[in-house]
Amino acid sequence: MVAEPSPTPLMQLLMSHMTGKYVFVASEMGLFAAIGLGAANLNRLAQDMQVPVRTLRIIADALVSAGFLEKDQNTYRNTDVTSAFLSGQSGPDFRPVMRLWDKYIYPQWATLEPALRDGKQTLGWEQFTQEQHDVFNEGVAVFTASSAQALPHIYDFSQHRRVLDLGGGMGLFLMAAAASHPDLTGTLFEMPQAAALARPRIIKAGLQDRLDVVEGDLLMDTLPSDYDGIIVANVLHLFSESTNLSILHRLRDGAAKGTRLLLIDFWTDPSQTNPPLAALMAGTFHMQTGEGDVYSSDTVARWLEDTGWAMQSHAPLAGAASLIVAQTL
Repeated sequence: MVAEPSPTPLMQLLMSHMTGKYVFVASEMGLFAAIGLGAANLNRLAQDMQVPVRTLRIIADALVSAGFLEKDQNTYRNTDVTSAFLSGQSGPDFRPVMRLWDKYIYPQWATLEPALRDGKQTLGWEQFTQEQHDVFNEGVAVFTASSAQALPHIYDFSQHRRVLDLGGGMGLFLMAAAASHPDLTGTLFEMPQAAALARPRIIKAGLQDRLDVVEGDLLMDTLPSDYDGIIVANVLHLFSESTNLSILHRLRDGAAKGTRLLLIDFWTDPSQTNPPLAALMAGTFHMQTGEGDVYSSDTVARWLEDTGWAMQSHAPLAGAASLIVAQTL
C-alpha cells in the first residue's frame, strides 16, 4: 500500500523562516555573546542585555526548540555551533553573516515574486546607505573567507609576479595569495565603498607595501594593466551572459600572453541545480542587479573560448564555491 503524502515537509518549510529570524535577532541583540562559553540565568541575561525577561524567554526557548541553545530550568547554554560561530568567544566570527542575512538578504527576499515575475531588479546598490554597504561587504567577507583561505592551497601563485583582483570586495582572495607568497604584489580594483573597507584590512595584515587599492567600476573604467594573473571572485553571478562576455573580452584585450585568469564563483553542474546553495542563491543575484544568475562550468568554458581564453582546470574550493582557471590563447 502506498503511503499518503504528508504535509510535514511543508510545515517545516513554513517554520524555517521563523527559526532563521530568531537566530538573526538573538545574534543582533547579543544573546549568544552574553551567554558566552558557560551557562547564564535568564534574569541575569535580561538585566545585562536590557531586555524584558518575558520576551527574552520567548527568543531563548524558541532557539532551544530549534537546537541552537540548551536549557536547564532557567539557565541557558550555547550549543557547540553557536558557541563556536556566534558567541564571539572562539572560532571564526559568523555574526557579520547573520547581520548580512537579517539586514539585507532576508528583507530582499520579500521582493522575490515581483523580481521573478517581471524579470527586474528589486533592490540595488544605488539605494544603499554607507552603513548598508558596510554590512553587506563585511558579511560577504566572512561568507567567502573559507574560499579565500583555500585558494592558495588549491592554486600555485609562485608562478606569478603581480596579480589583479577585480571586484574582490575587501581583498580577501588577494590577501590570502600574497600572504602565502612573500614576493607576490597586487592590486585590488573595487568600488569606493568596498575599497574604503579593504584598505585598513590590508594594513592590519601588514601587506600595504605589496598590495594597493584602486577605485573604479570594472564595467566602465579603465582597468589597471601589467599583471600576469587576474582574480575575478563572486562577480560574474551578478551579470547576464552578454555582460560577462563583455567583461571577459575586456580582460583578454588587456592581458599579455600567458596571463592566467582565476574565476571563483558558485559554478554549477550542467543541470544548474547542484550545488544546492548555488541554485538557491540565483534568486538573490537576480534581485541585486536584474540580470544576475548562476552558471555552469560548461557555460563558462564556452565563454572563455569565445573571448580568447583557454580553460585549464576546474576545482572545488570550499563549500559551494569552486575555481576555474584559464589562460590566454
